Formats: sequence, structure tokens, C-alpha cells
Amino acid sequence: MSAFTIDDPRLVRGAVHLHNLGARAMAEFLCTIGEQTGGMHAILALLFEYECRLTPSMLRAVGGDRFPRRPLHIVPPEASS
Repeated sequence: MSAFTIDDPRLVRGAVHLHNLGARAMAEFLCTIGEQTGGMHAILALLFEYECRLTPSMLRAVGGDRFPRRPLHIVPPEASS
């Protein structure tokens, strides 16, 4: 099993697409995950936890409403012969 991070391009692309589809699509997606993994109780518990401790304004204030920027990597020029 490979480790994924929050800035994995496939995860970001899928999350943005799902978000743009709206709340109904998000609920259906979570239900599908719950059915396929048997983890619906865990999903509902996490949703309740997020609802109790996070607000949109709180996330905006700390930048938690955006994905982290991907780092730029400097490629050194090849040495000329």
C-alpha cells in the first residue's frame, strides 16, 4: 500500500471535482466509501467531529480551505564541456 499526501495531484483533482458537484454528490460518495469499506460509522463520527470543531471562517483564517502549493524544484543547468 502506498502512502498518499494531501497534495497528491490525483487526490486534489478528484476532491476539487467532487466539491464542484455539490453536497448531494459528496454525500453519495461518502455513502459509497462507507458501503465498500464497512466504515460508515467511522465516516459519520468524523463528519460529526468536523462539524463540532471546524467552521468555514476558521479554516479560511488559517489557510485550511486551500491545498498547499506544490514546491518548485530548481533544476541545475548542465555543465558545459
